[in-house]
Amino acid sequence: YVRSTYVRTYVRTYVRTYVRTYVRTYVRTYVRTYVRTYDVRTYVRTYVRTYVRTYVRTYVTTYVTLRYVRYVTLRYVTLRYVTLRYVTLRYVTLRYVTLRYVTLRYVTLRYVTYVRTVPYRTVPYRTVPVPYRYRYRYRYRYRYRYRYRTYVTYVRNVT
Repeated sequence: YVRSTYVRTYVRTYVRTYVRTYVRTYVRTYVRTYVRTYDVRTYVRTYVRTYVRTYVRTYVTTYVTLRYVRYVTLRYVTLRYVTLRYVTLRYVTLRYVTLRYVTLRYVTLRYVTYVRTVPYRTVPYRTVPVPYRYRYRYRYRYRYRYRYRTYVTYVRNVT
């Protein structure tokens, strides 16, 4: 018979967004000169054409730092500081990050799934996230005949 004591659970989420903009400008100038001579008169015509092209590229990188801290005392086994850090989303890409088979001392943590759903709205030269929701799903399996499940939903708005 194993007793478990639930102590405390909290989730901290830190969101950092970096926007980098690269501007490249190319200037090309073409000069053409035509000289024509008729009798004593000389006509000189010069055509100057300038092309300016500007390329603007914007990269949006969002770093989401998740710190999930749980204190679960299972007899003489304590599970602490299960941490997910630096989940990186680049180029406005939605990804599903899954960690499996994370083994701690005497405790095996499996099927830790982090799901992020972020709708975006696009404005000129940047992408702005609208309010989104984080959903965490954890399922624990211990070496002992004991199972613990928790579902945590964390909602935060980012402007």
